[in-house]
Amino acid sequence: MDTDYRLLTFSGLTILLWGLWGFFGKLALERKMAPTSMFLAEILISAACAIPVALFLFRKQDTVPFFSSWNVFGLISGAALALGLLFYYLALERGQVSIIVPLTAAYPAVTVLLGYAVLGERPGMMRWVGVVLVIIGALLLLSDPAAMTSRK
Repeated sequence: MDTDYRLLTFSGLTILLWGLWGFFGKLALERKMAPTSMFLAEILISAACAIPVALFLFRKQDTVPFFSSWNVFGLISGAALALGLLFYYLALERGQVSIIVPLTAAYPAVTVLLGYAVLGERPGMMRWVGVVLVIIGALLLLSDPAAMTSRK
C-alpha cells in the first residue's frame, strides 16, 4: 500500500488544531467571552486568513479558477459550518469540554450515512463498524446526564 504522507500530515495537523480549537474555545468561554463573540471572532479571523491565500492564488495565475466553480452546495456547506460553530459554542459554554468536544466530533457518522444514502458510497464492513463505534461512544458520553453541565 502506497502511503500518501501528505494526507497523514494534513489529517494529523487537522486533529491537533481542532483539539486546540476546542480547548482554547472553552478557556475563552470560561473567561466570560460570549458564544456569539467567539463565533464572530472566528468569522473575522477566517476572513483575515483567507486574504493572504486569495492573494497568493491571484499572484500565481492570471485567472482564479475557484470563482468559476462556485455552486450552491459550497454555500450550503459554509452555512452549515457557520451555524454548527455557533451551536457548538452555545453547547460548550454550558457543558464540559471533555464531553462536548468528543460528542460533537461524532459528526462524521452523519456524513457517512448521507454519503451512503445520497452519493451511493458503499463503505466496507470495518468502516461501518467504525461508524457504529462512534455512535456507541456518543451514547457513552451521554450516559451520565449530570455530567453534561459544567461543574464550577
